Amino acid sequence: MKYHCGLIRLGVSFFILLTYCNIAVADKTKSKKKEVAVVSPTIQKKPNTNGTNTISKTKLQHELEAENALERARLEKQLSAIIAQIEQLRLKKEHQRLNKEIENENVRCAHDKAMLLLNMEQERLTIELGLAQARCMKEMEPYHTQLTEIDKKIQLEKGQAQLLQETSHRLKAEIEVLEATNTRHKYIQKKPIYLKDPFIKQSNTLVLSDRCIELNGTITPWKASYIVDQIHYFNNQNKEYPIFLVIGYSPGGYVTAGYNILQAIEYSKAPVYVVIKSFAASMAAIITTLATKSYAYPNATILHHQPGILFMHHHSNLRAAKETYMDLHETWKRLGGRVAKKMGISLEAFNKKLYEKSMYGDWEEHGDRAKKLKWVDYVINGIQNSAISSLPDSSDYTFEQFIKHFYNSNATKGIEPSPEEIAYNRLAPHDLNYSYRPDHKAQIMDK
Repeated sequence: MKYHCGLIRLGVSFFILLTYCNIAVADKTKSKKKEVAVVSPTIQKKPNTNGTNTISKTKLQHELEAENALERARLEKQLSAIIAQIEQLRLKKEHQRLNKEIENENVRCAHDKAMLLLNMEQERLTIELGLAQARCMKEMEPYHTQLTEIDKKIQLEKGQAQLLQETSHRLKAEIEVLEATNTRHKYIQKKPIYLKDPFIKQSNTLVLSDRCIELNGTITPWKASYIVDQIHYFNNQNKEYPIFLVIGYSPGGYVTAGYNILQAIEYSKAPVYVVIKSFAASMAAIITTLATKSYAYPNATILHHQPGILFMHHHSNLRAAKETYMDLHETWKRLGGRVAKKMGISLEAFNKKLYEKSMYGDWEEHGDRAKKLKWVDYVINGIQNSAISSLPDSSDYTFEQFIKHFYNSNATKGIEPSPEEIAYNRLAPHDLNYSYRPDHKAQIMDK
């Protein structure tokens, strides 16, 4: 197509060129005629040359006309060829256009035919789909009925579940009220009784307040520090009302720890009273006897003895043994001497009585007899603990808790500690384990 357009443009250009050429030839002819016309007056002055000039002019005119005719014929021939070529190109273009229209018509017919087939197929499928839907709806009618019934059941069950949930919430609220009531019943809205003189002589009863400190098990440095800090706390709280050091069951313990407790008791602004419920031996008995005031049940047991040392896997020579003996002697002089002084006897007499009572030197007496010996100041028939305002928890009264408080160790549930764990705690330098251990005393006597 571009090639044909180029030929057409070439033909038009050539035609325009021929036109310009014809115009130029015509202009040239006219100019020659003018020249002839101009020359003519000059020539007319020569009377003898009129005929010759006319003949020359006519001849020249005929030659020019013949030349123009020849040139025109040649140009017309070329123009005819160009026009023929242009017509041929036009016809070819028209033929191509007609072919294109025929091709487009064929495509359109094919498209229309395909669309007709598709529309027919669509109508068929639509009809089949409608039939399938109708069949499906007919088949689904029983299921719709079942679904309606199931939906009704679900709604009913939801209503029942909501009713049950409301009932559950109501019951839960009632349970919470009951639990709160139970919890409230476990606590007494009553303040402890504070008395400057807690001993009631009429009933021979001791009234305890919440200013109580528990001492159970071995007296260790860390336990003694805790007891001393509690004494300081109650002093800072109030210096008038007494503090009670309640000993449930204690076999004694470290000498330095016992000294720490004794010193805190003696220098406390508020009086510190020791109360023996069950058993106090060794260092615990010393604390009881040397306290500001001490109270004991009639059947409680108090045991005094001299300090001793059991060497386990320890090499010692005479010098070391002598130094150990001197340390023990000084300790007993400081502790036993004070007990003997309170009893009104000498230390030697006290030592003699110790071994009169037992071959091991263990002098053990019940509370009522201990009062006569001045080991304890008062024998009481009962204790009124006004500080107990909540119901005790049974989990606090188990074997594991007893082992934990008695030996001051993390006892494994259901497993008793070994004898080494019970009897031997690592001592600080220059310290003594002053506690009652009858099994190890038997070992000393055997050795």
